Amino acid sequence: MVRLVLEAARTAGVSPDELNRLPGVGVLGRQGIRVPTMLLTRVWEVSSAVFAEAGGAPRVAQLWTPGRFHVWDYVIKSSADLGEAFDLAARHLPAITDPDSAFIVRRNAAGRLTVATRPVPTFGRVGALIGEFVLGLLLQQAGAALGRPVTPVAITVAGEPPRSHAHLVETFGTRDIQFDAPVSSITFAPADATAPLPGADPALAAIVRDHAVHSISNARPILGWLDKVHAEIADSFADGPPSLDRVARRMTMSSRTFQRRLHDEGTSWREEVEKVREAEATRLLRDTGLTIDAVAARVGFSDVRALRRAFHRWYGRTPADFRRQPSAK
Repeated sequence: MVRLVLEAARTAGVSPDELNRLPGVGVLGRQGIRVPTMLLTRVWEVSSAVFAEAGGAPRVAQLWTPGRFHVWDYVIKSSADLGEAFDLAARHLPAITDPDSAFIVRRNAAGRLTVATRPVPTFGRVGALIGEFVLGLLLQQAGAALGRPVTPVAITVAGEPPRSHAHLVETFGTRDIQFDAPVSSITFAPADATAPLPGADPALAAIVRDHAVHSISNARPILGWLDKVHAEIADSFADGPPSLDRVARRMTMSSRTFQRRLHDEGTSWREEVEKVREAEATRLLRDTGLTIDAVAARVGFSDVRALRRAFHRWYGRTPADFRRQPSAK
């Protein structure tokens, strides 16, 4: 998936030097590696303005063609219907990207099928663009699997709306697009969710699923420098608000060298702490029963009021409202 977005960035005119400076880009030519989600996020951050001018994130998704994602595409194509296809695709997502990029599949009582992404640790329009890209990709997968055009019944986007979203209405074929949602999601009608897929093949399905499991279990994680910084920040939460000096020592650097390296990576200490806090607080609210006070303490906030202010900054709602949203589960 990172290779696809990098190809789009280069085609759209993003500076090759800027892309080559991103941590982890140099290993993308190797087979059998697991690329960190943060690299994908960084590509979007440096390319977002160019992508917006080129027609938005769905244009990036249109670079996908059936078979480009190898075994993952065939897991979807060989399934019985879209419900099974996306259930299995979610389970085997690490075959094409980092496990942190997982999405959630659910059905309601009326038979509608919704595929929702987990929140992305980035801000503003960048997060929205990533969500729009994933939804565009899922829509293309659905159409390829069914062998016909598919129109979703609803779209939600986690992030700020663009000045105009006419291109999204055209891409998704619906005006029911909600921005500033807890997560990005696409909802399919019951008739599309349960329609038999023309490529359904139980024998092939068993083979490609075994191959997907093998690919995932043998992939080697490649950690960039910022991934190590994030791990140190997350570990430091146990001692309260994270300290730049303490994390710098754990990275075997002076504070000045550490700050200079962050600047060279195009970021800052404050930005990276914010990203780790957002990702960890969101995970704890979504996946655990911890109280909101306990979540605040776990991510190094001095009190729960600081967590509430941060959540309002990230999502425009309180932690309690976020936890109550079904799509956040």
